[in-house]
Amino acid sequence: MSCLLTPESTPVLVLDFGCYVLPLANERVVVWYESGRESEPAIVPPRITLIMLQLDDLQPYAESDTAADEMRASRSHAAFQGGTPVVFEVATDVRKGTHPMSPPPSFRELGEILVLADFGPVASNHLDKMSRAIFALDFQGCRVSVLPQRWFNNGKYDFSYQWITRVQREEATGYIVGEGVRLGNFRLDRSGTRIREWLHEDAFYHPAREL
Repeated sequence: MSCLLTPESTPVLVLDFGCYVLPLANERVVVWYESGRESEPAIVPPRITLIMLQLDDLQPYAESDTAADEMRASRSHAAFQGGTPVVFEVATDVRKGTHPMSPPPSFRELGEILVLADFGPVASNHLDKMSRAIFALDFQGCRVSVLPQRWFNNGKYDFSYQWITRVQREEATGYIVGEGVRLGNFRLDRSGTRIREWLHEDAFYHPAREL
């Protein structure tokens, strides 16, 4: 688990494994995670859940163990108190291609967010079968494009030992780059579904700018 702490080292947000965080302007963040396919009981339909939080409104926990216990008890991916979170969910049991979506108004100011999740009506077993995709969420265009990762799903990989961890779109080229555990760094082709090239440099390294 990961904790977001105040300057006084008090936890205000606790996240489970598999959560992603995007910092926004005005002391806000968007947290997202995939759920449903492996939940007990199963969540139908499986989904990507995105939560927009105003950090200033969150109430601190007395200690992180309290937040972690609360999260485990509710079988949730995130624990926080207070505020007025804005929640948006995208079903993942859809097929490849572009689909309409209707995000809340506060999400429509965002640009594109790329989310990794399983897709389609058939679940992966994560051993010899994978259905991993990039969900390209276009909040201003109110559409989601499902890009199956064919190179990975159909590749000879040890899915219990290797997986894609994160992706982003290069501003200069429009290509999607990514990295994975025991996979290395890569750049996808224009379709966003196959490898264009393997990279020797870290696609996510950004040298600190001088102020």
